Amino acid sequence: MRTVALNESVPVTLDGSGNGTARIGPDEPAAIWRPTLVHVDVNTAVSEASANIYAGQAPVQRYFVDATMTASSGDSSDRITGKVISRTQLPYIWAVFTGGDPGAAAVLNVTGTKDIPG
Repeated sequence: MRTVALNESVPVTLDGSGNGTARIGPDEPAAIWRPTLVHVDVNTAVSEASANIYAGQAPVQRYFVDATMTASSGDSSDRITGKVISRTQLPYIWAVFTGGDPGAAAVLNVTGTKDIPG
């Protein structure tokens, strides 16, 4: 197993109500992510979006990690530190955006390290 830097992003377009959900996780079956920072951002801020961050099977309270009321302005959280993201444990990191500008581009970015088999 070798350890490399983790810097992965996933975009989502907010719907007509200014809401959207981004999901990201390891592509490789045996890879393990060890995130240290989650960053959310929206490209417009007429209406300030909020975002809830989750680590797990689904974006539900059981897997809640953190929240921000300033997602459109860009915000980061280190409360993801200590979570192990893998297909056999917590398979995804989620950002659920609400109240943003309809049609805006939002992004979820995760940094840390990842262990890759091989």
